[in-house]
Amino acid sequence: MHETKVAIFAYSILPILAMALPVAGALLAAVAGEKRARLRNWAAVVATGATLLMAVLILVKVLSVGAVYFNLDIMRIGTSYVCNLEVDAIGAFFVFFTAILWFAASLHAFRYMDHEHKRTRFFFFMLLTETATLGVFMVQDYFSLYLFFEAMGLLAYVLVIHSETDKARSAAAKYICMTVVGGLSLIGGIFLYLGAAGTIAFKPLADSAWLTGSFKVVALICLIAGFGVKAGMVPLHIWLPDAHPAAPSPASALLSGVMIKAGAYGILRTALTFFQQPPVHAAEAEVVSGAHAAEGAVHAASGIAGDVRMLGFAIIWMAVATMFIGMLLALVQNDIKRTLAYSSVSQMGYILFGVGCMTYLGAEGAMGMGGSLYHIINHAFFKGCFFLAAGSILFCAHELDMYKLGGLWRRMPLTTIFWCIAALGIMGIPFLNGFVSKTLLHHAIVESHEFAVGANLATAGWVKMAEIMFIITSGGTIGYITKMTYYTFFRGPDREHAHHIEHVKEAPAWMLAGTGLLAAGVLFNGLFPGVLLSKLIGPTVQTVPGFDPHMAAHVAEVPIFIWGNFKEILVPLAIGISVFVLGAWPDLFGRRRRGPDIFHIRLPRWLGVDYWYVRGARDSLAILFAGQRTYGPIKMRVISMLKQGAYGTVHTVRDVIYPALTEKPYERVKEGVIRLAGDTRRRLLPRIREYQGDLAVGALVIAVSLTIFLIMRLL
Repeated sequence: MHETKVAIFAYSILPILAMALPVAGALLAAVAGEKRARLRNWAAVVATGATLLMAVLILVKVLSVGAVYFNLDIMRIGTSYVCNLEVDAIGAFFVFFTAILWFAASLHAFRYMDHEHKRTRFFFFMLLTETATLGVFMVQDYFSLYLFFEAMGLLAYVLVIHSETDKARSAAAKYICMTVVGGLSLIGGIFLYLGAAGTIAFKPLADSAWLTGSFKVVALICLIAGFGVKAGMVPLHIWLPDAHPAAPSPASALLSGVMIKAGAYGILRTALTFFQQPPVHAAEAEVVSGAHAAEGAVHAASGIAGDVRMLGFAIIWMAVATMFIGMLLALVQNDIKRTLAYSSVSQMGYILFGVGCMTYLGAEGAMGMGGSLYHIINHAFFKGCFFLAAGSILFCAHELDMYKLGGLWRRMPLTTIFWCIAALGIMGIPFLNGFVSKTLLHHAIVESHEFAVGANLATAGWVKMAEIMFIITSGGTIGYITKMTYYTFFRGPDREHAHHIEHVKEAPAWMLAGTGLLAAGVLFNGLFPGVLLSKLIGPTVQTVPGFDPHMAAHVAEVPIFIWGNFKEILVPLAIGISVFVLGAWPDLFGRRRRGPDIFHIRLPRWLGVDYWYVRGARDSLAILFAGQRTYGPIKMRVISMLKQGAYGTVHTVRDVIYPALTEKPYERVKEGVIRLAGDTRRRLLPRIREYQGDLAVGALVIAVSLTIFLIMRLL
C-alpha cells in the first residue's frame, strides 16, 4: 500500500552554497572586467556549472532523506526569523531545472556577447539574478519569497534594458511598471493571507480561517495577480512580448525558461495551501446523510471544499484564455523572438492548466500537478533551446524576421537540428518531451470532466469545453511552430533578401554547446519518460499531504507509449497542418495569393490589452488633476500661509524660547526637559526594536507606493 511521504527536515549547507556560488562568480566577473574578458566569461560558466552540481546534490538529498534547511537568522519580524532557507521536493525540482537553464545560457553567452556592449555588466547581473531566482525556490514562507521575488524582478530589469535602444528602454519601462504593480498586489495578498492563516509559512495553521473559514477571495486575487504578472498570465502578460525580444538571447532564454516559472511556482504554492489536511476517503463519506448526502460525498471523496474547487475551475479558464490568446498572437508574428515570446505566454497557460485541474480535483488531482511539473521542465528545455537558437541566427545572419530568412538548414545544419528537436517537442510529437506532459495534462482534464459528470456538478459542461480548447490550442501551436520553422530554415530565401544568407555560417561551438545541451534534454525527457516520472515527478507529487496516496503513486507509473495516447495527437496535428497550409500555400506551391493572409492579420490597437492599460493610466491621472484650475489658487494660498507660520515658529524659538531657556532661572526647566526626553528615549527604543519588522514593512509599502505613483505620473 502506498503512503504519502512525511516531511523530514535535515540541516545542510548545500542551499547556501548554491546561492553563494553565483554571487562569487558575479564578483569575479566584475573584477576581471573587459581587460580579462575570457576570465570573466569562464567565471560565469564555472559558477553556473558549480551551481548546477549543488542543485543536483540538493535534489538527490531531498528525494532521499526529505527537506533540507539552512538557518541564516539575518532578518526578524516580531519573534520569528525570515529569509531562512528550506528546500522541499517541489523547491528542489525548480532549483534543478533553473540551474540547468542558467548553465546552458552561460555557455551560449560565452561567444554570443562578443558583439554586445557592456558585457561585464550583463554577466554580473545575470549571475546575481540566478541567486535571487534560486532564493525564490528555497525559502519557507511567503514574505521571504516576496523579497527574493522582487529582487529577481529588479535585477532582471538590467538584462531587459541591456542594449539601451529605444525599443529596449520602452520594454524595460513596461516591465518595471508591471513588476512594481505585481509586487504591490503580492504584498497585499501576503498580509491578507497572514490574517487568515495565522502565519506567513506556506502551510497555514491547522485551525486557521484559511482552511476552516469562508473563502478568502480578495487574498487569492491579490496573490494570483501578483504571481500572475511574472507568469505572463493573460491579461497581465503585456510586458512579456516586448521584454523577451529586447533582451539578449541568453537573457531571453532565462526570462522564458525560468523566471516566468517563478510566477507559476507562486500560484502552485498558493493552491497547495489548501492541501494541508490528510485526504478523506470515500468510506468516510458514508456517514453523510439527508438531502446533502451526494454533495457531501463528493466533497469527502475529493478531500477538498466546494469553494476551493471553484478556485480550480477559475484557474482552468484563466489558463485556457492564456494558452489560446498566446497561440493566436504567436500565429501572426513575423519576428522570431516575438513569436517565441507569445508562445511562452501560451505555454504558461498549459502549466496553469495543470494547476487548475489539480485544485479542481482536490485529493484526486495528482495527475494535474504531475502534468504541470513535467511541462514546466519541458518548457524550460524546448523554449530555452528556441531562444538560444534564435540568438545563433541573429549572431550569424543579423536578422530575426522569418520572412527575410530561409534556407538556413544548408548553412547552419546543427542549429537546424537543435531547432527541429525543440519544435517537435513543443508540438507534442510522440517520443519528444512535449508529448509526455501534454498527455498527462489531457488525462488530468479528462479526469476532471469525469469527476464533474459523476458528481452532477454544474461546471461539467464548461470543463468539457476547456478540454476542447486545449486540443484546439495544441493544434494552433503546431501551426505557428511549423510556420516559423519553414520560413526560417526550409523555404528558399527571396531574391530581395538573399544577400542576408550568402555569408551565413554555422554558429560558434560555445553557442552550439548551450543549445545542444537543452536539445538533449528535450530528447531525453521524451524518449525516457519513465525515468523522470519515477525518479523526479512522482516522488515530488507524493510529498503533498493532501493527495490520495494511490493517485499520487499512479503518476509515477502511468503508461505513456500506448495507442490511446498516440491517437490523441492526431486531431491537433490535423488542425495544425491545416492552419499552416492555409497560411503558407502560396509559398508552398508557388502560387499568387488570393484572399486574406492569416499569417499577416493585424488587429486594431483598441483590441489589445496594452491599449486599455495605457488609456486607463492616463484617464486616472486626468481625474486626479481634473480640478487643478479650481484648487490651484487655494493651494498657493495655503502654501503661503504655511510658509508664514513656519517662519514665525522659527523666529519665536530662536529669539524668545531659546534665550529664555538659557537664563539661570530656567536651567531647572531645561534639565527637566532633557531628563524627560532621556526617559522617553529609553522607553521607546525597546518598543521600536520589537516592532522594527512591522515598521520596515510599512516603510517598504510607502516607498513602493510612491514609486508606482511617480512611474504612472511619467507615463
